[in-house]
Amino acid sequence: MIFRQAFALLRQNPFFSVVSIIGTAVSIAFVMVVYMVYDIQTANIRPELHRDRMVYSSYGYSYRKANHSNKNTGMSYQAASRLFGDLPGVELVTYMGSTTMEYCGVSPEKGRRCQRRRVDLNFWRLYDIRFVAGRSFDQQEFDAYADVVVIAERLAREAFGSAEEALGKSFFVNFYPKRVVGVTEDVSSLFRFAYGEVWTPYNVQESAWGSEGLLGGFEAMVLCKPGVSPTEMKLQIENSLDRLNASLTEYELILPDLSTYTERQFFRNDFLNPVITFIILGLILLIVPAINVSGLISSQMSRRLSELAVRKAYGASRSTLMWQLLLENLLLAFIGALLGFLLSCLLLWLGKDWMLAGGYASGNFEVSIWLFLRPAVFLTVLGVCLLFNLLSVFIPAWNATCRPIAEVINGE
Repeated sequence: MIFRQAFALLRQNPFFSVVSIIGTAVSIAFVMVVYMVYDIQTANIRPELHRDRMVYSSYGYSYRKANHSNKNTGMSYQAASRLFGDLPGVELVTYMGSTTMEYCGVSPEKGRRCQRRRVDLNFWRLYDIRFVAGRSFDQQEFDAYADVVVIAERLAREAFGSAEEALGKSFFVNFYPKRVVGVTEDVSSLFRFAYGEVWTPYNVQESAWGSEGLLGGFEAMVLCKPGVSPTEMKLQIENSLDRLNASLTEYELILPDLSTYTERQFFRNDFLNPVITFIILGLILLIVPAINVSGLISSQMSRRLSELAVRKAYGASRSTLMWQLLLENLLLAFIGALLGFLLSCLLLWLGKDWMLAGGYASGNFEVSIWLFLRPAVFLTVLGVCLLFNLLSVFIPAWNATCRPIAEVINGE
């Protein structure tokens, strides 16, 4: 009955309905864009399924203890393994070597530049990257620094026609031939830590040079055990760093940018909390339009005062009238929310290079539509819709139902 009345209201007041729906759609679209940018950049999404439990080290730098001279950027594998290898709160740690753009192809004469990552076996355990053919390199191949390579499916198709045909073939990386042992699905460069086009082992034995073995080109990615917070893990790393530096005679290693995934993506200091910042921004984008829509609804309520007064005279309670008004406008808000959600998906899709990649999209920057259509996103749309409805309707509806029956009937 209430919904039938709500639909009748839509037909009787087309101008009000259209303006209300458009106002709601635009407002919710901007709120949803803010939410989805934050959510896509921080939520646990395959292949980066453990973002909320990650701590990243950066490459760090070292210098002489005596006078802080001879400062150099970079951390060796040996230093990283001493620093992160025995931490009690670590479930898994992977050490990633330098990431470079190099010439890759089926021959030295036929190829293109692509992103090469130097990784260990734990990289494949940490990130859920599916193999369409073959496998990752094994422990023996890693220890021997074998000339093996894992490539992305798109490269396999370009070079060999299919993923299966690529297995066992020679693939040149930086003009050196390597044997293809595996082909992965294409990973979007949206996932900045899992993304790559070519993956090779790194040479552990030749990874340190100078500064008491501290210098190198490695960073650590640490997965915390369940129940261990990133804050606790940072403290464990800092204590381990103190022990490492105490064992050194001349040099000292500094890791200034220990960060969680969210901090790495957005703000890497103590002055701006990304969660609070995005909540405040979303509320501003929601409350200001809600105030404008509330004025429009107040005008509409004034035209319905006589109807409300008659219903109160026949025994309708204030709560019944409030509930009806809220549901009527919830229908408008819900229609507007669905349109706003579709509009936000369109805006995010058209502006993904700027909003999701900061204007620096590289490589295979493909964004699946399923990133937008996850259950969490849908529930957020419903939540924002309810909040918008309450913000814009509650006060006008309350004022309208509080008016004395006699005043309304007499036109006062």
